Amino acid sequence: MGNIISVDWNFLNWSVNLKHSLLIIGLIGLFSFVMGRKVSKLTPTDQPSIIENIVIVAISTINNLIKDYYGKRWRTFAPLLFAILFYLLIANTANLFGLATPLSNINVALAFSLFAILTIQGAGLIIKKPWQRLKDLSSPNVLLLPINLFGELSTPTAMGLRLFGNILSGAVISALIYAFFGPSIFGTAGNIVLTTVLLHPIFTVFFGAIQAFVYFMLLTIFLSMAIEDSEPA
Repeated sequence: MGNIISVDWNFLNWSVNLKHSLLIIGLIGLFSFVMGRKVSKLTPTDQPSIIENIVIVAISTINNLIKDYYGKRWRTFAPLLFAILFYLLIANTANLFGLATPLSNINVALAFSLFAILTIQGAGLIIKKPWQRLKDLSSPNVLLLPINLFGELSTPTAMGLRLFGNILSGAVISALIYAFFGPSIFGTAGNIVLTTVLLHPIFTVFFGAIQAFVYFMLLTIFLSMAIEDSEPA
């Protein structure tokens, strides 16, 4: 029986994408803990540092955005949604810091698909209760229930695959541009400056930040749709 079901807990066999993903999560957790303690100790007369100001403005902006979708329930979902956005912003631009981009591994991307499915359906079942959730999925006709169920599963799945596809396509486009601006155009030194110093950060930040925000907004919208009308705003 032990030979039929086995789990490999050997960390060395894990993909570099997963290892770096766990490293990013750990760093984000440490940063959040330290900054949370610092910001919580600020008084009205204190002058926040530049980093503290950035954190305060970022959290306030995301909170205001989430309030428009969730009304009185915004405090329940704001930490989760902000954490997802923060992680994706760092993970999608990780190669700027010499790390592997986690979402370039399709398994990590599919994990985000599964996360979206469980979060959306779990919130809908908990807040609206199973019977009301079933009625919503059967609207406007019970015959549409299978189609609605398929849509509830396919859309979050596509969200994770979108992350994988767009990050991968961004890497391919970047590689094509780097190959085009070869040494024959600007020389070896010019090519290094143009691609490594200028184009690489621009393309990495552009593709990574856009995809992080798209996933964040899609999850925000579909999650709010799953719990809408459950409580007056």
